[in-house]
Amino acid sequence: MARQRKNKAEKVKSLKSVMAQINKKEGDNIIGFSSDPEIEELLKIEFLPVKSLALRNAIKGLPRGKMSLIVGNPDSGKTSFLLETIAYNQEIDPDFIGGWLETEGSMNDEMLDMFGIDRTRFIYYEIDPENGAAEKALDYARALCEAGVDMLCINSLKSLTPQKEISDTFEDQNVAISARLNARAMRVLIPIIANSGTALAIVQHKTTDIGSYGGGTVITGGRAIVYNSVLTLDFNKVSIKSGDPYYDRKDDFARIRVRCTKNHVTTKQPYTVTDYTVKYGVGTDLEGEYLQAAFDFGIIHKEGGGYIREYPFGVEPGDKKNVRVLDDGTKCEWRGMNNFSNYLQENPEYFNYLKSRIEEMDLSSTVQSMSEEEIAILEKANAQNLTEEEILEQLDDIVDKPE
Repeated sequence: MARQRKNKAEKVKSLKSVMAQINKKEGDNIIGFSSDPEIEELLKIEFLPVKSLALRNAIKGLPRGKMSLIVGNPDSGKTSFLLETIAYNQEIDPDFIGGWLETEGSMNDEMLDMFGIDRTRFIYYEIDPENGAAEKALDYARALCEAGVDMLCINSLKSLTPQKEISDTFEDQNVAISARLNARAMRVLIPIIANSGTALAIVQHKTTDIGSYGGGTVITGGRAIVYNSVLTLDFNKVSIKSGDPYYDRKDDFARIRVRCTKNHVTTKQPYTVTDYTVKYGVGTDLEGEYLQAAFDFGIIHKEGGGYIREYPFGVEPGDKKNVRVLDDGTKCEWRGMNNFSNYLQENPEYFNYLKSRIEEMDLSSTVQSMSEEEIAILEKANAQNLTEEEILEQLDDIVDKPE
């Protein structure tokens, strides 16, 4: 006997009945068509913005209700990036509360003060090496997420030590203990943060792979960590070369390169590479980023003789007799970057004007995708099921090549 197929209307009617029963049983609208308002809301991704303008354009920010993996070599800017992200969101959202689980003992007062962390909205827990196994720390992390902390950072996963590893002799150590613990933690934490909207950021250092040819770099912690991450950011410090506007001040600044090697939160230019500049003791040089964007988009112009000028709408650049004049009579004309920078510092309202002009623009054209060689590695990873460690090792080979 031939099977009788239902038409669309019949199937929709039956499925709506089933879903209504499930939702009634659960006491909430947990299942439905993706066109239903409740399901549409579940599918939306909300981002915690990051401070750097360049990074914000490239990755939008750290996704709420998801786990992001922040990897890199020691002293590559990972901790500073996360602390600055917490401080930035505290600044723009008075209800924002951040949390920090420290396993390395590397946090101090100076770092919090440097970024302007509001300590009344910053929860800090440092594991006591003598009485602080990973299981206890992860239980506390779960409790904070359940309570609704907006962002929780674990720095770092590698230093979370399971109780059995603390109590066992070295002879009895099992290298898989941490990986199994991390897998269990992901099974517990991922659904909790999805419900609470917490942005979970886990720091992992890259270390030398002793057994590999040439001593490549790997990230540790087991596959569950890289699988459950929806956003993986690989941090590297790169040199400031001759000819760069920061070269004469390179002792005061550092250039950070961030490669987005996994991106399950956006489909437009998912694999990006972004350079941004930080000033030691201050953080992201946001003023420099906005100024560069103002030059790039023709809001202000560098012209002959070292002059910097802004022109009114409708006036062609180069018409020096018709530069813009501000309400207080100031001509928008400065000789050299030093004079221009001094003016901005003394007149923050003009910098805010430039900033507002830039933020009205579509800056997507400035986002840089990875090179064809780097994207080929990621495509090969999908085809051959390469691990995150193998991907990062091959990408490191590219970034370490002389430019």
